[in-house]
Amino acid sequence: MEKANIPWDLIEQLLALQGKKPAWLAQQLNTGTNTVSNWKKRGGAPLDRAPEIAAALKCSTDHLLVSMSGDKHISVATGKSKKGQISGMIAPSINAPEPSIAPTIESNVGEKLKLRSGRAVAVVGEVQGGPDGFISIDDYPVGHGYAELPEVRSRDISAYGLRVRGDSMRPRIKAGEYIVCEPNSEAQPGDDVVVKFTDGSAVVKELLWVRDGDVCLGSINNHIQPITRPLSEIAYIHRVAAIMPRGSAIEIDN
Repeated sequence: MEKANIPWDLIEQLLALQGKKPAWLAQQLNTGTNTVSNWKKRGGAPLDRAPEIAAALKCSTDHLLVSMSGDKHISVATGKSKKGQISGMIAPSINAPEPSIAPTIESNVGEKLKLRSGRAVAVVGEVQGGPDGFISIDDYPVGHGYAELPEVRSRDISAYGLRVRGDSMRPRIKAGEYIVCEPNSEAQPGDDVVVKFTDGSAVVKELLWVRDGDVCLGSINNHIQPITRPLSEIAYIHRVAAIMPRGSAIEIDN
């Protein structure tokens, strides 16, 4: 039987979120770089190192072990997929609280069909649109959110919600509505996406195309010309999986 461990792709994802390398993690853990390199080769780190790894990566121990409860964790994409599209590159999974897991649902029509469980999506911040399509995101502290979207569930453990302020994204997205982002879902041309650039700015746009190392983004409100940026200037692209109406969120009791 294969020995359980902390998935390396999850550790790598959290390192990427902080802009750190495995060598940095080794230094934080006061261990040799060869030890961390061996974890990468084996696909994971020992469970008994979970508390100190969690402390170094600024997340909860439960977050490191979440992928052992069911679905396989999805690796962070660092470039184009085999189909030439872009996957979510850096997932802000530590920004959202650990939501509850839905029970397995069985169909009572015909043969029993087991549906994969999903997670409630936490609202971790608000997005204020600007006239040029650029946005400012006011994230809540790590591990906290002020509301939850109970009517939508996601199989992406890093899924998060943002409340939209202002009407600059009309008619597609209205003030007071919520957008649900799934960082680990591959964005396809025609999808609405949240894009963060390496200079810290961000936009909500439509992904038009990706080719020859460039990304073309269209305006949500159709009044702004498309923009083209090199992939080297993009920190992440997160697919907008759903737009939820006003009143969808409920307050989280703290």
